[in-house]
Amino acid sequence: MDGHGARGRYGRSMGVAAGWYVTAIAAVAVGTTSVPSTPVDDDCAAWFSCLSPGESLAFVALVWGAPIFVGVMFVTALVAGLAARLVPSAVVAGTLSAVVSLTLCGAVLAGLA
Repeated sequence: MDGHGARGRYGRSMGVAAGWYVTAIAAVAVGTTSVPSTPVDDDCAAWFSCLSPGESLAFVALVWGAPIFVGVMFVTALVAGLAARLVPSAVVAGTLSAVVSLTLCGAVLAGLA
């Protein structure tokens, strides 16, 4: 295809959705790593009690973030496939698929907690 049909919109809408996710992850990373470590001397007896904000962000991203991100991208791929067929704009379809995917996955995670 020439990139102007539903297949072209699907690829571009996935790119827009991925861009939203990268922007959100970068904002969380900047916000978390800009918090200074506490100057209080901890005894570090508890596990992970002496991690800096950047180290704790990396730990959380590895343990919880990666599986959740894979699930969100799977749902985004499904929603973007439908949105690319219904919405003529790839930007709107990508943004819509990111919002719907995060809302759906957030509701599932809230139900599990």
